[in-house]
Amino acid sequence: MNCFTHLGILCLSQLRETGEIKSFPIAQRDVCDRFIIPDKLYGRETEIETLLQAFERVSLGATEMMLVAGFSGIGKTAVVNEVYKPIVRQRGYFLKGKFDQFQRNIPLSALVQAFRDFMEQLLTESDSQVQQWKSKILEAVGENGQVIIEVIPELERIIGQQPSPPELSGNAAQIRFNLIFQKFTQVFTTAEHPLVMFLDDLQWADSASLKLMQLLMADTGHLLLIGAYRDNEVEKAHPLMLTLSEIEKTLFTINTITLAPLSQRQVNQLIADTLKCSEDLALPLSLLVSQKTQGNPFFATQFIKALHQDRLIQFNFESGFWECDIAQVTTQAVTDDVVAFMAFQLQRLPQSTQNILQLAACIGNQFDLATLAIVSESSEIETAADLWKALEEGLLLTTGDVYKFFQHSGQDSDSKPFNSNWQVLTYKFLHDRVQQAAYSLIPEAQKQTTHLKLGQLLLNNIS
Repeated sequence: MNCFTHLGILCLSQLRETGEIKSFPIAQRDVCDRFIIPDKLYGRETEIETLLQAFERVSLGATEMMLVAGFSGIGKTAVVNEVYKPIVRQRGYFLKGKFDQFQRNIPLSALVQAFRDFMEQLLTESDSQVQQWKSKILEAVGENGQVIIEVIPELERIIGQQPSPPELSGNAAQIRFNLIFQKFTQVFTTAEHPLVMFLDDLQWADSASLKLMQLLMADTGHLLLIGAYRDNEVEKAHPLMLTLSEIEKTLFTINTITLAPLSQRQVNQLIADTLKCSEDLALPLSLLVSQKTQGNPFFATQFIKALHQDRLIQFNFESGFWECDIAQVTTQAVTDDVVAFMAFQLQRLPQSTQNILQLAACIGNQFDLATLAIVSESSEIETAADLWKALEEGLLLTTGDVYKFFQHSGQDSDSKPFNSNWQVLTYKFLHDRVQQAAYSLIPEAQKQTTHLKLGQLLLNNIS
């Protein structure tokens, strides 16, 4: 009996018995046949509360550093992102930057990324507010505004063109930059708007970034610096650990949250929510998923998604619920190497998509369509079309709402991407492990040649 038949019988019964149809809750028998893994966190309530408590202390004037540690895919970034909305609701500024494993030679990359995005955010405020920011920034940096503009070009749209600073060399230039950047940052750390700066993947941070972090912690109130890193990839002699040790010597307490794998019960909740069934029914599958993924949230969700793609999890339209072939899942040979697993998933994509993802991985965890089109030597529309399947599979994400769709006339009816303003369309890999997997598809002997060719193309096509 479908839900419409059931509603009809219910209405008819009420009419016959009472002569009227009373209000009743709808959708009680609706079952969704779309495979959707819930976008929620499991078992991280304590960690989220710890971060929010740190923000409360910073709101009162404190300066704190919170570290979120754990294996790749354990959910460090997801936990920090969860506190974004509560912080913004309390008028805090939330900046986010990410260090890239393939771009460790670029100084201050995450800090620059965070402040470039922040300047774009400030530019959306009213003209009077932007003028106020201009006055405050110029008061803080004096005649050295160009020092910051050289690394954060968006700042020029707020404070205007600035005179070139006196030429300094070597260590003197670095000291000047750090001092000016420290004063620049302090403009945005106030009781009215506490500043939260999230720096992801600190294990790949360069020495200049670590030094600047240390300076910001030393003399900046109303600042919460959150850093995420893979604790299994750093040793005591790692530059990050040495920097943290130096920060602690200045009487700053560094609190660390270490994320553990999901328990079998939490994996069971995830699967029950995904398949919209009771936790008892989900138990056989969740036991297998826990065993094969060791409770790693990213690995677990990708493994469940792969089972659905392989039709081992299917929706039974006749009975109206999800079914899983447990016997087949048990025989699935799953490597415990997440990169190898994701590389296998990528190899199921069309070859053109694999090729474009390899080039994108060389650019970074985040990339814009215009740049990717240059290095792929194709048009923006062709490049976006090649990326479409990865976007559809959830391996890529887009930022902004400028993404539109069209259908190629005379071709099949599959949706293809089109955008009216390609330059502002930015993609990012779902996870570092997806980028790493895409990069691993480039034969080792071709990696240097590929990077050289990309560099030459960018040099010839970008001013």
